[in-house]
Amino acid sequence: MSAPAKSTSPIAPATNESKDWMKALTPELQSGSKDKVSVLDAKVKERHHCKQVRREEKQRWEEAERLACKEAECKARGQVEKERVELQARAESEQRKVVEVAAKQKAGAQESLKKRAREEPETGPVGEVWFLV
Repeated sequence: MSAPAKSTSPIAPATNESKDWMKALTPELQSGSKDKVSVLDAKVKERHHCKQVRREEKQRWEEAERLACKEAECKARGQVEKERVELQARAESEQRKVVEVAAKQKAGAQESLKKRAREEPETGPVGEVWFLV
């Protein structure tokens, strides 16, 4: 058995150079600029600024989400409170109606008893008939 054949194609120098991200990102460095340090500093500052902008955008988005959730929660709580108050008012109203009906029934029953007492003669201790006036 023989070993697999090795590739004899040369590695392109552009491939090696493209792996160097600083050179790939900075055309000024590829052109042989004499002020490489200031170019590098500018690129680093630019990247830092971009990251900072993304962070700030993310924070603004998160804050907007938080506010939206808070508003929705407050609205839901308000709705629940409103419904609770309405139910309580309805229950109190129903309770008042029941009390009124019970009072009317009691008054009617008392009136009926008084009327019946007036109409029916009472017998005394000796068998005498008494009439209520």
